[in-house]
Amino acid sequence: MIELVYYSVANPELTSVDIYNILNTARDYNSKNNITGCLLYHNKEFLQILEGEKQVILDLMEKIKKDKRHSNILFLAQENKTERMFSNWSMAFHEFGTNKIEKELFRNNIISFAEITKRPTHVIDLFLTMAKDIVS
Repeated sequence: MIELVYYSVANPELTSVDIYNILNTARDYNSKNNITGCLLYHNKEFLQILEGEKQVILDLMEKIKKDKRHSNILFLAQENKTERMFSNWSMAFHEFGTNKIEKELFRNNIISFAEITKRPTHVIDLFLTMAKDIVS
């Protein structure tokens, strides 16, 4: 099994309805393909971590690269692993508005999550670090 993290920029015309369509499609596909992970969206930026069987994740990344709803896709890291970090989430998701308190709470939760996680992998550490930066 592998975990993979990537970053991308949303198409400027992307709406909230589009975001929730992406999310619903991802949850359905991920459930059917034993993929877990987390998608973060803020200020037209996506950050996603995916966990699953190597070929399944690599095939999904090929589809993601071709999706015109985002660009500047940066593959950040990939690592082998034996246990899932997001085992109960076919696709966890959080979108922020402009509420500073909500953003600060999420940032603090990410920091706490990173601190209590047992020996996070490089990929998870990168995801958590970038998540904090995106909402700052």
